[in-house]
Amino acid sequence: MGIAERDIKNIEPGYQLPPLTKHITQERMNAFEASGITGLSNIHTDPEVARAAGIGSSPIASGRMTTAYVSEVMTAAFGERWAHGGTSDLTFLRPVRDGDTLTLHAMAKEKVSEGEGVRLVFEVWAENQNGDKTAVGTASVLI
Repeated sequence: MGIAERDIKNIEPGYQLPPLTKHITQERMNAFEASGITGLSNIHTDPEVARAAGIGSSPIASGRMTTAYVSEVMTAAFGERWAHGGTSDLTFLRPVRDGDTLTLHAMAKEKVSEGEGVRLVFEVWAENQNGDKTAVGTASVLI
């Protein structure tokens, strides 16, 4: 379900959340784009637009998809704590395309005092099936 409330405050740097693996398909990319405000004809859904933009012969997954997967990892662990005050900040290193498999990782990095509480900061990253990092950054939750 998630981390038991009594155990959250005992998380120390080095603690790893369970990884999340997602197989990326063009259908999944299209559905993700259709749920947003960007419309369907863009570098994420249309091979012609992707070619014209110079990013290759196939669309690339939106960075927002990877961000959503980081949120899924953090929600699974922290539930409402993540939903009310969680943050993430990612840098995208390489494109993700149809057929790639991403594995999302999160490892506790530090605890930072914040107001009356403590913010637990995680190093987060996404790796493709070749072990190449496609995104790196941080996610944090107030505990």
